Amino acid sequence: MTIHPEFPLQAETSLPGFAFGAMRMVMLHEAQEHDMPVIENTDSCITLKTPYGLYSFSADGDGIKASVYAAKSDWLYMLKDGLVDQLSHLVPEAATALRWSDNDQESDDQIGELPPNIHFATVRLVMPIGPSFLRVRVEMQDLSSFQNNAIHFRLLLPPKELTDVEWPHVGENGSTVWPKGDKALHRPVYTTRWVDQAEGLMDFDVFLHDRGRVTEWVSTIEPGARVALAGPGGGGVPDTKNILLYADETAFPAAARILETLPADTKGHATFMAANKADFAYPASVPAAVSLTWLSAESSDSLSDLALASMDEYPDHFLWFACEKSDTQRVRAEYKAKSRNPENAYIAAYWSKS
Repeated sequence: MTIHPEFPLQAETSLPGFAFGAMRMVMLHEAQEHDMPVIENTDSCITLKTPYGLYSFSADGDGIKASVYAAKSDWLYMLKDGLVDQLSHLVPEAATALRWSDNDQESDDQIGELPPNIHFATVRLVMPIGPSFLRVRVEMQDLSSFQNNAIHFRLLLPPKELTDVEWPHVGENGSTVWPKGDKALHRPVYTTRWVDQAEGLMDFDVFLHDRGRVTEWVSTIEPGARVALAGPGGGGVPDTKNILLYADETAFPAAARILETLPADTKGHATFMAANKADFAYPASVPAAVSLTWLSAESSDSLSDLALASMDEYPDHFLWFACEKSDTQRVRAEYKAKSRNPENAYIAAYWSKS
């Protein structure tokens, strides 16, 4: 029985020997760190909302019952996978022994198979977008999961020259088992820039930078090549008509996707910052009542300075902020210090100087 009709798929598992109080504290910490709304928090139950559905933990005798709820089977799988990953850092033996009982009848059949959120696509086109980006168009059999509520995915790149490529599979505990050692996959995150569901086509833009593994890959890839993707996942287009948006080059694709998808009557301000002024030509269309400002990275104002000032001036606007890690940490800390609603912000580090 589900507790939220918008999430009809459910899976649950038992965690014997786990103290509910300790798990509750861990989940409250996770909610704070990852801006997940807490929709229930009592002495016997805690429920968190994620972009994919719900995590719920309740006291159950001398242990805990853990439940996940989702609207799609691949998102249900991602929630199970995420819980196993979290447990593997806390209690590895419990993560390995974990087993699920749910209303997804395909669960047992998935063991040993390719995870449901892994997809193979064929490269159809690679073209430059200004001096610092290459746009990749791929064709995929099923793009039904790539909607506006989850616009990110991971590229899965095997090591160079590896002929015996190993892909991930579903483990008995419901998690993704990734290849390791010299067969480990490079898994960077990218944004779905454009999708044509009917034609099975999708674009994503790669920001080019020296010594980048993906830069090397995209500079040599030919039409007809096969590429593996994991997802979709991450944040989506916010449900708002008032927005403050700040992005450096690494976040241009996500920011542009959001701005062109928001309702036409959306109001607000967007700021794009680039080291190369030629990248001011990156294609980004905005609603008529959203101002778009392009700034050079040499500007005296940082994106975090600008965001913090605007956040106080427009407290009712959704704050979307993505750039380097240190700037992101500053904005996130200030946002939390002001006890702002985590559902009214997306604050993410897209790269790190360290």
